[in-house]
Amino acid sequence: MYQLVKPTIFYKKKYLDYMKEWNSETITPVISDLRGRRFETLLKELYEFEHETRLPKGYFPDSSYLFVDGKDDIIGFVNIRHYLNDTLLNARGNISYGLRPTHRTDEIAQIVLKLSLEEAKDIGIKRVKVISKKIDIAMSEFIKGLGGTFDSDDYNEIDRYHIQRYWINLG
Repeated sequence: MYQLVKPTIFYKKKYLDYMKEWNSETITPVISDLRGRRFETLLKELYEFEHETRLPKGYFPDSSYLFVDGKDDIIGFVNIRHYLNDTLLNARGNISYGLRPTHRTDEIAQIVLKLSLEEAKDIGIKRVKVISKKIDIAMSEFIKGLGGTFDSDDYNEIDRYHIQRYWINLG
């Protein structure tokens, strides 16, 4: 049983283990990267971003979650952006997530996306922009199966790979 939960101090040790598994790989979403800061600082920043108490210029409120299994082991990290500017609209979308390297399967990616869409709806987001790698055919088909409509494809200059953009209406 997988679920999204709010990061709390309860997960500190498990989060440190989760971070170790990434080794030197770029951690996604970027906000979840703990390198060079304390877990308590991360928790504070996530709270401030979600509750709009301290947003850097050009940022929008977002909500962050740990993607955990039935034993409360951290499988991934999810960031849901409440609003999008042009960069987010074209390159990132509303939902960004990263999965522990040992758990990167199509099935796990689909579960985390589905849970993220449910959470986005609960936040009050009515229409979600989802970005996927163009080569990830299984994810593209899954997005379409969730009601996603193809918007466009492009080369993502930021991440340096081809992407496809979809819209999913949440209600």
